[in-house]
Amino acid sequence: MPRSEYSVIIVPESTGKVIKRTVARWMVVAGLSVVALFCIFSIIFTIGYFNANVDKQTLVSLQEENSFLETKIANLQESVESIKGQMAGIVETDENIRLVFDLPSIDPAIREVGVGGPDFGPMDFNTPAAEQTSLVERDIEKILRQINLENASFNDVYEKIQSKRDVLDHTPSIRPCEGFISSGLGMRKDPFTRLMTMHKGLDISNRKGTPVYATADGKVIRCGWDRGMGNFIVIDHGFNLKTYYGHLSLIKVKKGQKINRMDVIGLMGSTGRSTGPHLHYEVRKYNRPINPKEYFVKSIIYNS
Repeated sequence: MPRSEYSVIIVPESTGKVIKRTVARWMVVAGLSVVALFCIFSIIFTIGYFNANVDKQTLVSLQEENSFLETKIANLQESVESIKGQMAGIVETDENIRLVFDLPSIDPAIREVGVGGPDFGPMDFNTPAAEQTSLVERDIEKILRQINLENASFNDVYEKIQSKRDVLDHTPSIRPCEGFISSGLGMRKDPFTRLMTMHKGLDISNRKGTPVYATADGKVIRCGWDRGMGNFIVIDHGFNLKTYYGHLSLIKVKKGQKINRMDVIGLMGSTGRSTGPHLHYEVRKYNRPINPKEYFVKSIIYNS
């Protein structure tokens, strides 16, 4: 049976005398156990201490970062509110442009640029900052959708304005020459036969050689001599509109020539059936005479 005791021999260096001590095995085991437990607890305490310090430092760092992010989010929210105000101004400008050019307004419901998708259930926001961030993100996404809508709207407005501009450029809108309107559209006595006849345009009197202007953009489709009109020009402006210029002393354009408003196309004269220098001017729509005065937007002559 093994002994349950241990002998410990101690020889001090100063005396050299051998000292022998007997220690029970349980005491050795108990002592070693105490030492082991002390070491274990020391290690655990040390790890806990460092972990606590690390967690505390991490918490402080996270709190500082959270405070910084909250400030940034607040600044971003202010910027978003400012952009919302600017977007409201852009929308108002868009509506005003549409009103001026007689274009249909965009329905307010469309301007909300709503979106949808699958329902993933309520979102769990752990912090106010996270919730605020989500709200700012939604505002920014909506603004981006509104910007896309406004871009599409302005492109649509631009195309329609260009189309309207083309119509305006080809619509007679000025008087064709300087002078006095000596005869208007309607029934009158023919100066030669003295019979009541239909006068299809305006007679504008002035000196021979007075410049005659094209009243809108178009293309010369006829020019030359006519027994009644003398030297004459016909310009097709498109959109079923034509203008006629008669009794010219000189024609300055050719058939097929493209003309711009205010181009000098001839000089006033007294050719054909005429009693004196004047311009016979007609506007026809769908080949029916229209009162040219209805198209006098900008005058280049003194009032009759």
